[in-house]
Amino acid sequence: MDGYTVAYCDHTSILIVNALGRIRRLYTPFRVVCREDYMGLRRGTSIYVDEVSSSPQDDLLYITSLGVYAHTHFTIVASF
Repeated sequence: MDGYTVAYCDHTSILIVNALGRIRRLYTPFRVVCREDYMGLRRGTSIYVDEVSSSPQDDLLYITSLGVYAHTHFTIVASF
């Protein structure tokens, strides 16, 4: 799913807004796919996000069983 914006809600959920303005709250665990080779993950690798967090700079972070990753390197697997 591309063409959306993501906002942090709390440690168990995010808001996604698609290009039509539809809003969906997505609760953990949710699936994401790596867009590029990143921190030991290969492009196309699918992982589940167990928790979400925010960095001191307000960047959204995905906490998984494999580590903590910046959300910008992933595509969310969801539909409206």
